[in-house]
Amino acid sequence: MNMCLRPCQQVVGAGEYASEVGRLIEFLESQGRSLAGPLEASRDRLSQELDFEAAARQHQRLEKVQQVQRLRDPLVREAGRLDGVAVAASAAPGAVELWFVAGGCWQRPVRFGFEAVEGKTVSIDQRLREVVAGLKPRRLSPRERQEHLALLARWYYSSWRDGEWLSFDGLDRVPYRKLVRAISRIAAPAAKP
Repeated sequence: MNMCLRPCQQVVGAGEYASEVGRLIEFLESQGRSLAGPLEASRDRLSQELDFEAAARQHQRLEKVQQVQRLRDPLVREAGRLDGVAVAASAAPGAVELWFVAGGCWQRPVRFGFEAVEGKTVSIDQRLREVVAGLKPRRLSPRERQEHLALLARWYYSSWRDGEWLSFDGLDRVPYRKLVRAISRIAAPAAKP
């Protein structure tokens, strides 16, 4: 409370308010590192200078920033850079459904089965790489993307969510090992009779 700069009441000028908005954007884009880094450096410098009271104050400020950082969940990012995959159970036996999100837009679901191809077993990791390489991310209008994000948020934050969400920074940076483990966890209950 009482932390607003009150630009609507012209307590601060447009330039000062724009500067604060820029700092906020930088904080969000850097996941809090833009504020935590200088606080850590200041705390360490003050400690070395034996100014322990000032170092303690900087440490308290740093703890508040770290507390905010811990509140951040995987969906908190710029909508155009929201990439990930929802791994859900499939109605088909021996399979899971992979629902990729690229640039904040749901892609067509991919049914991922565990059957051998032409009598040969292929590693899950290799098959996942082929699936991701074959994705053709679609781009939607802002209105359509808003609807896709609303569906994602409703599923992700629901108490009835079935499946797992795995965030990543672009389709070229998919954490395949984590994805294989998520697929294994989702497929395991479905495999039991």
